[in-house]
Amino acid sequence: MLEFFLSVSVHLGFVFVILLALSKMKLVTIDLKWAVASLALFLTYFVVVLTGGEIIPVNKLVPDLSWNWGGKVAGILLWLAALIVLSRFKRDFKIADAGFTLKQNTDSFRPAFIATILFIFLQLLLSILLGDGPNYDFEKLLYQALMPGLDEEPMFRGLLLYTLSFAIISTRFNILGAKINVAGLLLVLLFGLVHGVMYVSGEWNFSLITVLLTGSYGFILLWLRERTGSLVFPIIAHNLVNFSGQFV
Repeated sequence: MLEFFLSVSVHLGFVFVILLALSKMKLVTIDLKWAVASLALFLTYFVVVLTGGEIIPVNKLVPDLSWNWGGKVAGILLWLAALIVLSRFKRDFKIADAGFTLKQNTDSFRPAFIATILFIFLQLLLSILLGDGPNYDFEKLLYQALMPGLDEEPMFRGLLLYTLSFAIISTRFNILGAKINVAGLLLVLLFGLVHGVMYVSGEWNFSLITVLLTGSYGFILLWLRERTGSLVFPIIAHNLVNFSGQFV
């Protein structure tokens, strides 16, 4: 856990330097209250996911499981709890504002569907070029088909995007019909750094290709969220991409 938080401190420090530069250039305005709330939610999420298996002993109830089911269930419970807290303490909060709605923005279904199909093909192509061949069993397929999207999307493209948009206030850029702000782009960067820069067993491990790939994937998921105004496509796309990549 200590090594993980050392890694995250470096990730956050890098993002903070960029944010400070953007603030100096008057490109963003920072709201300290929402920034602290976003940081607390971000750190709590990882603590819950990493330790949740001890609290929710799914893997002990089903001894043959090898994936972090309990931690992911704990992550889902965390975003549910965060939704309740926001609904109680933010007077004008509507869950749809954080993407928790089945309603899609006007004329967004077709481009989101096409983007999802292309996203899956991209994953298959990269798996063929960079992977070691098919690597799956029933548990892995079930886990990848269910948990990543249900856990990570409501947190990253839902609640954290919502709170960070109040913490880092900026204009929005229209990218192929999706109105994306600086908060969303910094969250994409952080998403890539968390996956590609780690301090493990006393040494730093840096994978530029992992940072670029996970950052790119995070951007596609962000685009789907902002284009549709909903978490439905990001959740489906995330799970399908993780699932399909196991077969090649």
